Amino acid sequence: MSYRAGAQKLSATHLVRQVVARAGSPDVHQRVGGRAGSGHGGIGLSESAAPLIAITGATGFIGSNLCSRLRASGFRVRALVRAPGQAQSLARAGIDILPGDLAAPPALRQLLAGSAAVIHCAGTVRGRTPADFAPANVLGSQHLVQAIKDSDTPPRLLALSSLAAREPQLSHYAASKFAGEQVVSASGDAVRWTILRPPAVYGPGDRELLPLFRLMARGIAPLPGGLTDRVSMLYIDDLASAVMCWLATDSPPRRIFTLSDPTDAGYSWADIVRIASVVCGRQVRPLRVPSVVLDGIAGVNWAAAALLRYAPMLTPGKVRELRHADWTCDWRELGAALDWQPRVDLATGMRNTLHDDAGR
Repeated sequence: MSYRAGAQKLSATHLVRQVVARAGSPDVHQRVGGRAGSGHGGIGLSESAAPLIAITGATGFIGSNLCSRLRASGFRVRALVRAPGQAQSLARAGIDILPGDLAAPPALRQLLAGSAAVIHCAGTVRGRTPADFAPANVLGSQHLVQAIKDSDTPPRLLALSSLAAREPQLSHYAASKFAGEQVVSASGDAVRWTILRPPAVYGPGDRELLPLFRLMARGIAPLPGGLTDRVSMLYIDDLASAVMCWLATDSPPRRIFTLSDPTDAGYSWADIVRIASVVCGRQVRPLRVPSVVLDGIAGVNWAAAALLRYAPMLTPGKVRELRHADWTCDWRELGAALDWQPRVDLATGMRNTLHDDAGR
């Protein structure tokens, strides 16, 4: 590394830490996505002097929330977006929208130019075959890693994977996330990388867990497995705060970390039903979905997707994920490495999510 490149890295790291330190941590009840405000008031840096963070997957639930949090904290943000028409709200919030995708080296070079870090959120969650997931989840990571290696001043990389990668045998999605992790970790010392494996991430604006929360608010909790099956959860604000702590770290650890909310050992479905009853102010009854029904719906959906050429969500692989008895994980290793601690338990997070939904 040249002296100039090394100096630029040190300068970028110093500026990032300065922004994070001055931004502080928002109240856990403040929504990150879209309403938290933006700009650079109070951090003492001009727009041009603020560190630049590159991001992929910015139009998704997690990516859009991270963009808003980064802008509110004083960073400049550049987002690689395949469909700029879907990123109008990000553009209005001051995000630099770069049209392109992970398969285009010129777009990746432009994305990384001048950036202190890149947060890789892009991924595919729906599909029938390995070929449906590989372009974004595996090859996309490969292209991004190569672009970082080829950069004159390589930014650090935070890759957001999934807890599903822990069980790659369950589904094509899980296998693709695991393969994407392998691509990143195989870069060795050439890239300053960290991989996060979040569990189910939810909060205001989420569309994956919201239907379940709405059903529980009506008194029904459909269960794909048993009441003793356990899951960990993560509120979007806590994921965002973990990312901010990673940005403030001088030497990001080259490791794969899990993270979760503060509740030890996660939640059984019996716990979730009990919490929902308290939050919703009514008795929530668990309803076990028979295996034959779930398998039948998944099978029909899988076959129909082949005929009609759409990307299905509920597939036989997804059913195996839903039935897996242990999706728990722990946050403490990440907490020790980044001086980070989650703050929002499921009761608070569910209440915030339902309250936001009622106000829409």
